[in-house]
Amino acid sequence: MDASLMIGIFTYIVHLDLAAKILFGFVLGALLGLLHFGALWWNVQALTGGASAKAVMLHVLRFAVLLVVLYGLAKLGAPVLFAASVGVLVGRGLVLRHVRIIR
Repeated sequence: MDASLMIGIFTYIVHLDLAAKILFGFVLGALLGLLHFGALWWNVQALTGGASAKAVMLHVLRFAVLLVVLYGLAKLGAPVLFAASVGVLVGRGLVLRHVRIIR
């Protein structure tokens, strides 16, 4: 993604009202939770499959993405960060429900 596009999107989001920012934070957090905890499943598969170097790289990447996105959302304010955190937990719950169905 182009840096100028990302700056444009962030500038647009900054000028939204608080309710829209909170909704954006929740939705982005839920997607982030799905991605983070879904990748955790891949991480476990890599570890149990003997690809420990791949598992470590995936683990670092998962947390780097989580850190960067939550840091960016923190710049929008505490309510947005809180909504994103709740969204991450919702995404976690969806992944756990899906994994339990697979078993």
